[in-house]
Amino acid sequence: MNPSKGKQMQSIQAVSLVSEADAIRAFLDEKKRKRLQSNRESAKRSRVKKQRKLEDLALEKGWLLKDIEEIEKKLEHSEREWHALESENHVLMRTEKLRLAQYLNSLHLLMKNLGISYNKPERTPAEPMFNPWHVPIPNQNFGPVLASAGILRL
Repeated sequence: MNPSKGKQMQSIQAVSLVSEADAIRAFLDEKKRKRLQSNRESAKRSRVKKQRKLEDLALEKGWLLKDIEEIEKKLEHSEREWHALESENHVLMRTEKLRLAQYLNSLHLLMKNLGISYNKPERTPAEPMFNPWHVPIPNQNFGPVLASAGILRL
């Protein structure tokens, strides 16, 4: 074999090995470049998605704050209405207590005029205001009130 051919062969083999290594390196570099590009695109999609989510949350926050404001207004209105009704109810209760106390006094006078005796407990003038439903029972023994189970059926 010719020594120059052997060197040439070695040279060709070396070039072939180098070019294979370069091809592999180029292939791996291309793979790495594609992976980096894919990662960049994925990161960009994630940032866009995050930004969109932040914008959606900001809109939802605005709606919720508006709802809270409306609910607070309704609550204030309801509280004002409740206080007005409570005040009106207080006036009506006092009026009704006075009316019932007068009615009770009228009944006592009627019973006295008809000669029906009863034990009228001593009361202060203000007491009927506190207990208008207490009506004295005349000194007659009516006995217990009897009821059958049929009366209680609906």
